[in-house]
Amino acid sequence: MIVIKKIDIELKNIGQRIKEIRGEKKLTQSSLASLCDIDVRTIQLIEKGSMNMSLKVFFALSEALEVSPEELFRFDREKIS
Repeated sequence: MIVIKKIDIELKNIGQRIKEIRGEKKLTQSSLASLCDIDVRTIQLIEKGSMNMSLKVFFALSEALEVSPEELFRFDREKIS
């Protein structure tokens, strides 16, 4: 159960990082969803940390946000959500 809890925290942190980068790029959830060819609800769930996205979606988000995949993992691990 501890491992699942850690994964949940990481998903929330990645979701917050995606939201942060999306905001910096002045993209709406809808426009990001369109760029990734996914539903806006999927973006909402990812940003909340409620969805364990596929690698395909992860790389699509990276490409659409014009950042390296590694950049999506750059968040403060001390600031646990």
